[in-house]
Amino acid sequence: MGSSQSYPGLTQDVLEDYASLTYLNKGEILYLMKKFYSIGPEKIQHDFHHRFSREDILSKFHVLKNNPFQDRIFSVFSSKNDDCFSFEDLVDLCSAMSAECPAVVKAAWAFRIFDLDGDNQITANDINGIVDRLTLNTKGDNVENCLDQESKRQIAKVILDEINLDRSGGIGLNEFKLIMARLPEFPSSFYFRL
Repeated sequence: MGSSQSYPGLTQDVLEDYASLTYLNKGEILYLMKKFYSIGPEKIQHDFHHRFSREDILSKFHVLKNNPFQDRIFSVFSSKNDDCFSFEDLVDLCSAMSAECPAVVKAAWAFRIFDLDGDNQITANDINGIVDRLTLNTKGDNVENCLDQESKRQIAKVILDEINLDRSGGIGLNEFKLIMARLPEFPSSFYFRL
């Protein structure tokens, strides 16, 4: 394996299970454990399923630090809905963001992240929130939206007119998956390197 470090709870069998149940290889899982373990070795030694706070996770996993959807990522991937991650939560997130993860699986996770209000539809309000997150202008303590309400309304209208195939007023999971499957750049944009 290339690692002489052993981690309590991460036996060879558990490592093989993670590798077979995710889109990560053993080396990637060991790398994640090394970083996760470094947050609080004594806590992991005491409880392999210890849940670290968002701040603890961000201190070691900088790829999440400036993500405009950070709160949604923690909400969606936190198995206890407590804004904290266990090692398994982290493995789930990194598996979904892996280059090996199929586009249809990525789309299902992306849908949950972009469904900002959690109503199982991406509506005009969700699209407005997504646009705000992507266009927010921060200058020191001054935070302002780059787009006015009318511009966001127009963007939401165009997106819903193009993607909302059943004209229900919102984009459902199946519609979202169908559209994402048609975008060749989607898998590479819903990705981060470990």
